[in-house]
Amino acid sequence: MKNTLKIAGFFFLTINFCQGQNLVPNPGFEIYSNEFCGIMWSSEFNGTMIDWINPSGGAPQVFFTNNADTCYNHQPTSLYDGPIGIKGSQIPHSGNVMVGLWLYTISDLNQRQYVQTELITPMIAGHTYRVEFYVSLADSMEKSIDKIGAYLSAYQINSGSSDPLNYSPQIVAEDFIDDAVNWVLISDTIWAEDDYAYITIGNFYNDNATNTIENPLSSGAPGTYGAFYFLDDVKIEEINTTGTNEINVNDFSVFPTMVIDELTITLLKKSSINIYNSLGQVVFSKQQNNGVIKVNMSGFSKGVYIVSIQNNNGFISRKVIK
Repeated sequence: MKNTLKIAGFFFLTINFCQGQNLVPNPGFEIYSNEFCGIMWSSEFNGTMIDWINPSGGAPQVFFTNNADTCYNHQPTSLYDGPIGIKGSQIPHSGNVMVGLWLYTISDLNQRQYVQTELITPMIAGHTYRVEFYVSLADSMEKSIDKIGAYLSAYQINSGSSDPLNYSPQIVAEDFIDDAVNWVLISDTIWAEDDYAYITIGNFYNDNATNTIENPLSSGAPGTYGAFYFLDDVKIEEINTTGTNEINVNDFSVFPTMVIDELTITLLKKSSINIYNSLGQVVFSKQQNNGVIKVNMSGFSKGVYIVSIQNNNGFISRKVIK
């Protein structure tokens, strides 16, 4: 299968960035204790996958291309003839292994599955990072959803329940991820507000706050209700501009983060400002000695924008939503 890159409502800046190591251990789920065959119960994920755990009462699945083709969790095109019909032609984005998560089941049941790992080294508060992972809708599922996201935390989070975890993810795909053929990249650039040491991936919103659309490829087979997604290749990298440091947060302000018509940027020293849309295109550019800049965004399309500010102290970026 051709792996096509598709950015779902987010992008990452590529302006003279120096990228560091991936802080995520076992990012492609290729390190495991055994080639499990079958449907996993909650505890079996933790016993199979190295570095990653199941932080809730749900039961994430691991899919292999190198186990027996009669196994439920063989990909692609498993010959499993049991009652649960999550099958498809998807292969991992890389390697031989990928994870599967039920991110929405039957309306109002509010059932979720998550995966979590401790970072190799914690993120540093005040530094900028790119966070990304790939997802693909399982072919035969009933629905697709929006709101797939990742939550970064300084401490491990866990729950014995399969209910949505009650946290606000820093990375959220606002668009529907409805591609059951290609891998979809969910990516964002964030400013770490804490020394984040863990990443948890899933759907953190309850059923009422999660939007769904019908999947035209739905098979209607038993067990294909809701929205089930494959997940692969998780990455967190620190990003800095070449030869510069990050601007002191007291040197500027960007307000509001949810823009209706006008964005206000306040500068304490001479800076260059660029605003990028979700395609990475510059939609506003200006140099300013100091003071207040009013950016009229009334004509901008709705979506995510990145405000890039650079001065002789360094570089920083902020996300705003129109």
